[in-house]
Amino acid sequence: MEKEKKDFKERMRAWTMRERKKALPHSIIALAIVLLIMFTEPFWNSVDVPENTRPDNVEHRISMVGDMMTGRHVQDAAEQAGEPLSRVFRYTAPYFHESDYVTGNLEVPVMDDRMDDFDDLLDEYEFDKLIHLYGPLGTIEALQYAGFDSVNFANNHTLDYGTLSFDQTMEHMKGTGIEMVGIGHRLGDETGEIVVEGDEFGEDGFEEDGWGEEGFEDDEFAQDGESDDPAAGGEEDNGGMEDGDAGNEEPARDERTQDEIIEDENMDAARISYHELENGPTIAVLGITDVFYPNFSAGQSYGVFTTSFVGEGTSSSGLELMQQRIREADQNADIVMVHVHWGEEYQVGYNDEQAAMARIMSRSGADVIIGHHSHVLEEVEILSMEAPDGTTNSTLVMYGLGNFVFDQGWTRTKESTLAQLDILDDGSSQVSFIPMNVIDSTPRATQGIMKPYRDWRMFRTLRKNLDRDLWHTEDGRLVVDLDAAGVLDWERNE
Repeated sequence: MEKEKKDFKERMRAWTMRERKKALPHSIIALAIVLLIMFTEPFWNSVDVPENTRPDNVEHRISMVGDMMTGRHVQDAAEQAGEPLSRVFRYTAPYFHESDYVTGNLEVPVMDDRMDDFDDLLDEYEFDKLIHLYGPLGTIEALQYAGFDSVNFANNHTLDYGTLSFDQTMEHMKGTGIEMVGIGHRLGDETGEIVVEGDEFGEDGFEEDGWGEEGFEDDEFAQDGESDDPAAGGEEDNGGMEDGDAGNEEPARDERTQDEIIEDENMDAARISYHELENGPTIAVLGITDVFYPNFSAGQSYGVFTTSFVGEGTSSSGLELMQQRIREADQNADIVMVHVHWGEEYQVGYNDEQAAMARIMSRSGADVIIGHHSHVLEEVEILSMEAPDGTTNSTLVMYGLGNFVFDQGWTRTKESTLAQLDILDDGSSQVSFIPMNVIDSTPRATQGIMKPYRDWRMFRTLRKNLDRDLWHTEDGRLVVDLDAAGVLDWERNE
């Protein structure tokens, strides 16, 4: 036994001596491999800038993306590379340039960090919260280079620095040609009061006779908040409107330009942004957030459009005004698109509150819901709801488009998509999703030997709640047939 122990120790000592001699060359080899990967990464991880992204049969194209954050490490990476911030759109700008309308969620206020006392101002104005974000002035040049027509500011970071955030954003966005939604000097009419039709809503912003304590209809949602089909169920409520209340008369549109409104310090956070496509439909866009801090809500003073009780001196829920504005947009435009910041960060699938809110928006007349905040991809769903006038409205709900420009590093936060709604020359319509990876804060189409798996993984998430006859894959895209889904009937209404 003693001899065996001695032999074992001798063998271990000999093995240790041999490995010690190999340690240096092995370390050198490992370092060389790491350096090789670092220095060759720009070559093997690069992609060609796409060309001819729009087929000839596309009459009109609307592009939509999720969360964009142009500060923090995104800004650092651009500065270290000696490139402008617009570098983040180098692989996606061609898709935007060949679109008729481009919109996304801007997760930062736009601020001038070149001011001498900028850091002191940040310390003075920062709101009491854990994470504070801002985007430098290069953000505007980047958005202009990419071709954005509008951005949503109704989110949980626009007012991270309070008045400083708001004033700087208004000052620097003026004259850019990029429409802002979800932010304003006030909310409601000229006095800051919210004017809504009817008084059927309870304290939670839902109808007292149709919704339970959690804001869900008692006969559709179990006490644990679970439902197999949030859009299914029995008799629907009418969104706070009696049949016929919407009326046939189109409400007047504010014809002032955004710059004129900013100059007058008179922007309504619930303002509807209209855009007429050449020889095509009129688009209406608005933005609202269900994720916010109490002082973020616009009311009689500046803020963002939130779902909460809004602003000092008002007594109405933002949900009420949201429904009214969607109905107004529905009467003035052919396609109503709503940006909504909602849900939980990094959640797998939407929650019951999002499902209920989506139904409210659909019933009010929303055609497309552009969801963001979770930083990961979420399901796409088609809702068909009965409107107050008895007609049925179908809505494309994109619960979460994920990060588009961001500096988060784990796999799911780097999976993204660019959604493109197309109206084809034969009158049909569809929405397609281009699978993308965010690498070095820069989105680009998936590539390489892992592309089939990555595409399948993303498509599986997006199509999870779609009927099989509504979708197919084509040219590396997930395509959803909006005609078959009953979404966008604007031509039939003409």
